[in-house]
Amino acid sequence: MKTTPLLLSAALLLACFSGCNPSTQKQKAMKTNDGSLSTVETSGNKLTVCDFAAVKDTIEVPLSEFVEDCRIIRFDNSDEALFKASFILATDQYIGVRQSGAAFKLFDKEGKFLHDIGAVGNGAGEYAISIYDEVIDEKNGHIFFTPFFGDKIMMYGTDGRWIKDIKLPGRLQKPKLSLNPDGTLAVVHMPFSEDEPFAFRMDTEGNILEKIPTTAAMKAENFDGEVFSYRNCNDFDFFHTGIDTLFVYDVAGNRLLPEFTMTFPNPKEKPIHLYYRLPHHFMVSYYYWGNNGPERGGNILIDKQKNASSYFNLVNDFYGNLPVSSPGHSFYRGYFIQNLEPGQLVEQIEKHLASGKCPNQDKKKLQELAASLNENDNNVLFIGKVRQ
Repeated sequence: MKTTPLLLSAALLLACFSGCNPSTQKQKAMKTNDGSLSTVETSGNKLTVCDFAAVKDTIEVPLSEFVEDCRIIRFDNSDEALFKASFILATDQYIGVRQSGAAFKLFDKEGKFLHDIGAVGNGAGEYAISIYDEVIDEKNGHIFFTPFFGDKIMMYGTDGRWIKDIKLPGRLQKPKLSLNPDGTLAVVHMPFSEDEPFAFRMDTEGNILEKIPTTAAMKAENFDGEVFSYRNCNDFDFFHTGIDTLFVYDVAGNRLLPEFTMTFPNPKEKPIHLYYRLPHHFMVSYYYWGNNGPERGGNILIDKQKNASSYFNLVNDFYGNLPVSSPGHSFYRGYFIQNLEPGQLVEQIEKHLASGKCPNQDKKKLQELAASLNENDNNVLFIGKVRQ
């Protein structure tokens, strides 16, 4: 078993810059080389740093900038197919729906319900603790779940049968999981001790093949932080909130590569934020927490080719420029995923048509779509493959 230490660059501790308020001026295109970005080389890898205070104008960006296509899937209406999704994972053959406090549901790529994967409970093949991540291995017909915490990874067949629990030598906290080309699994989690590995590669028997140890800077004190992993670039990227950097876990090289971070004018008053990565862009979602919950916030788009950033609004130009409310969160495992209950979509379409922002040539299409929806039906999914 190989072990490689992680060297955290001093670039992650860059001094913050004094700031100014963002402009709300509408722009048709993002400016090139606007000075909001800098690049730091760390062991041959380029870390992109965005200065929050230097992000200025607001632009409207079409969904076609990021995806090859977009279509609608209407899920089965049978009682056993109904769901309330936490995350939706799409692959070439399947759509998997993770729920909170309910069974994981598997559909085919057209929305036909296949079966539940496991169940909530304490028996064999059941999960009493919420699922924190999942992987579908189409090639070998397997599905893997990681619980919110625990010492196992649960393994099922795509036919719904429970195969086994893969026992691990230690406990995981909020683990994220990825499938490697050779069939092994890669794991990143929130270690509570420097005795626990931060990331590792394992086989389906539970043998740890390689690992990256935990340093003091990587250790979590409690469950307050999160590990987010959206994986839209055919590799294992993740955002560890405790380190405030988006990394790629280079499994072949057994190393962590820092990819993106952001500096804020006042580190003590920085907003709650989340980083996302696409093949040619980074995205940042942020908001400030007030007395009554989330308050003002926004979304930032970083264009790696133009070396520029802007506040942005995402619109679905495949469907009349319908607004997309959570841009970064809508890109998951190589797909644009926007799930709505039929009543929500009807309301959104009616509001959009009334706004006057829908192109004339798309009005009939949206009106017909709204008329075809029944509020008692199962969910409706907009889905499109991310352009690589």
